[in-house]
Amino acid sequence: MNILLFDIDGVLVHPGGYREALMRTINFFSQAMGWGASLPDEDVSLVFEAHGITNEWDMTAIFLAGLFCASWEESPGLRLPSSVPTALEEVRARSVPPQQIKYEQLARHVAAEMRPGEIPSLAASRVFARNLSGVPSDGGLQELSVLLDEILLTTRDIHRSHTLAVFQSYSLGSEGYSQTYGLTPIIETPSMILQHDRLVLSSENREHVLKGVRAGVLKAVIYTARPSLSPISVDDPDHFYPAEAEMAAALSGLGELPLIGFGCMQWLARNAGLDPDTYVKPSPIHAIAAIGAAAFGDHEALLLAAECLVLRGECLPPLSGMKGEHIDIRVFEDSASSIQAVRKAGKILTQAGISAN
Repeated sequence: MNILLFDIDGVLVHPGGYREALMRTINFFSQAMGWGASLPDEDVSLVFEAHGITNEWDMTAIFLAGLFCASWEESPGLRLPSSVPTALEEVRARSVPPQQIKYEQLARHVAAEMRPGEIPSLAASRVFARNLSGVPSDGGLQELSVLLDEILLTTRDIHRSHTLAVFQSYSLGSEGYSQTYGLTPIIETPSMILQHDRLVLSSENREHVLKGVRAGVLKAVIYTARPSLSPISVDDPDHFYPAEAEMAAALSGLGELPLIGFGCMQWLARNAGLDPDTYVKPSPIHAIAAIGAAAFGDHEALLLAAECLVLRGECLPPLSGMKGEHIDIRVFEDSASSIQAVRKAGKILTQAGISAN
């Protein structure tokens, strides 16, 4: 059995939409502070990604927290309320001059602080608290600390996180934002994903993959940490599942392949009462779920079996249907940690009686 796992960003498509949404989000906050369209010279996403901070939800929160810290240090006596919109207005009203942030230094410190499985914004909260502990203060430090926690500890909560709401408005577009979250977007905008993602996979290679899949010679799956819909067999109206991975899959021309994205891991982890970020790649749960989906399709039982195999060592259907099989797995990735996750998944499958190379 020949199984192909395709990451999306940097493999099937160039994620120009996320890059553009990130820069527009940075610009949004810069303008709200009265600084105009002051964009950084460096590609912020590349600086953060080089230090293992790969999610723009974290990048935007860390960036805004850095701007508020710099503004507070620049303007003695500045009192910043815990509400992000009100704090932005306060910086503007005090005519604080534009601030520059040392992104690489900040990213390096956050990366060094991160614990295994921890999202970067949580580690950033400790970094900022430590940095501020040694800063002389005439007042306002307690208020600033509360504001930073409001920014950095809520990055996955669409109802509380101002950075998430702005970034998702740009990514999905205002119409897609309303459809996904049932909320009024902060800004009116087209989708940056639809406008700026660019196809990387050649038409020749796309047709080669699809021909092999349709002939039964290949099994293939899209394996991504992008936000995505919930598993196809699951009805979960109480949570949000932005179809960002599905948008990219359609652009790539591989939309007919099963897709195991963040939405699947989100549902699975919540079902167990755990943090979704601990299930998504580089977790081997995500990798085994993708391998199984290539063979059997995306459904609830497959995801539960992947979780059971990794956490309890028990091989349940449908994964147990591969026992005695030899499977050859190839993963197309731009992240070393995600490649390592597939290697680990292969070892777990082999230990379960499924010969995986």
